[in-house]
Amino acid sequence: MIDSNQLLYIGKISGTFGIKGSVKVIPLTDFPERFRVTEYVYLVDGKKGELIKNKFTDSLEFRIKDSVVSGGIVKLAFDNFDGIGDAEKLKGLLVGVEEKNRVELPEGMFYFYEMIGCKVYDKGVYAGEVSSVDNYGSSDLLVVKNGKKSFFIPLLKEFVKKIDVDAKRIDAELIEGFFDEDKV
Repeated sequence: MIDSNQLLYIGKISGTFGIKGSVKVIPLTDFPERFRVTEYVYLVDGKKGELIKNKFTDSLEFRIKDSVVSGGIVKLAFDNFDGIGDAEKLKGLLVGVEEKNRVELPEGMFYFYEMIGCKVYDKGVYAGEVSSVDNYGSSDLLVVKNGKKSFFIPLLKEFVKKIDVDAKRIDAELIEGFFDEDKV
């Protein structure tokens, strides 16, 4: 049985599209074209963390009948959803896929969730563990936690020298002030 914690979220339903049961999805993926080849998705109430059951099939899967990717929005039509009333009830739900259906990334690229839990070393000295990856506008930032303290490392080649998600290790070369082992 699939659990909502096992899914990768690739979109969020923001509303309906027309009167024939289609929904408008805001992509949460760098690969919105994936919706064109995805056969089915799972829908999750993000506030409750609960999977939504498809009332037409009594299954957790929502089969995609049609998808259109245009201008940063995805229009999805699900099997058996033929009216605006049923589609309206899906507004606000997260769209998820199983990890086995994720887009394979080129060599040297990683999904953020793969870096969570990696131990970070600054010039060989343990600096902490990645607790999340955030972006405040300029670049992606590794949020590294060591005890009760946290600090940010820009996810740039100038600072992050090697990422090995299999070994759960990130080697970095930080400038003075990023990480001071006496203050952590």
